[in-house]
Amino acid sequence: MMVLKKIKLKNARKLNNPEMKRGITFSLLCLIFFLFFFACSGSFFFGDKKHDSLLFIDAKYECNWNITFISDTIETTKGAQNGFILQIGNNLSYGFGYRDYDWDALYWTVEGVNSIIESFENGTRSTFIDSDIVSAKLYKDYKEKKIDVVDNISGHFFIYEDYLMSQNWIIQDDTMTIAGYRCQKGISHWRGRDWVAWFTPEIPIGDGPWKFYGLPGLIIKLYDTKHHYDFELVEFKEIVEKIDIQPLSTKNIKVLWKTVKLTNIERKKFLQMKFGIQGNTIMNMDMAPIGIQTDWVPKKYGYIELDY
Repeated sequence: MMVLKKIKLKNARKLNNPEMKRGITFSLLCLIFFLFFFACSGSFFFGDKKHDSLLFIDAKYECNWNITFISDTIETTKGAQNGFILQIGNNLSYGFGYRDYDWDALYWTVEGVNSIIESFENGTRSTFIDSDIVSAKLYKDYKEKKIDVVDNISGHFFIYEDYLMSQNWIIQDDTMTIAGYRCQKGISHWRGRDWVAWFTPEIPIGDGPWKFYGLPGLIIKLYDTKHHYDFELVEFKEIVEKIDIQPLSTKNIKVLWKTVKLTNIERKKFLQMKFGIQGNTIMNMDMAPIGIQTDWVPKKYGYIELDY
């Protein structure tokens, strides 16, 4: 029998790191551009809240992991804490990032936007510069054994298909109690990193954060052996909500008050674009109307997947 336990979220941390503070200025420019771009072109996740049975499916459970990651692998500087939410239905799960608050709700009002800007200025929130690992929206199709990933480069939105498969886990005898659950250890080498997962058979759901999948129980704690990325479950609960699958059926996404067409792309090509000079070129083209240009600087941290 599945036992539900809830764990309170950890408090947001102050960002006193000078590198992070420099990122805040860039983040504010991104925020200003983001709102300007979509005010002109009519886009960002907003739109029709009607629950068409063909475009929404029921979610039964929600998992919430805290993420801590290295923002500079040269200086091994820990980045701000972000998070990842997974909503689970019968045949599909939907994963997406969050920043200790609901972006969608805040973007609906002027007061909400002001609160975002204020939180950047006083250093209590994460910055956009740290958002690459949680910018994607992942739809895991249990039946078709595939993952549809929706992500963006500046104001341009893409969709690519990935495999839903076990990371060839090797289950070990080690056990540990984490957040009140009795967990067992699994290890894997996947896409350039060595991973350690602690999963619990007490929650017989073979899913986890990001694209991790295939263990005989929910992943409670997950990290790579260099601790560049650490995930830890902070909440698991039953819910009665709808998962929006419009991007899968229509290949469109609602962004503010307009529908935007998703561009199909291959996974490695997208990652090469996003983290290379081409992504910076796309952003500069989008930002040119408001007179903002940035020089391309190679990222000082490795993406969660290193095989592109």
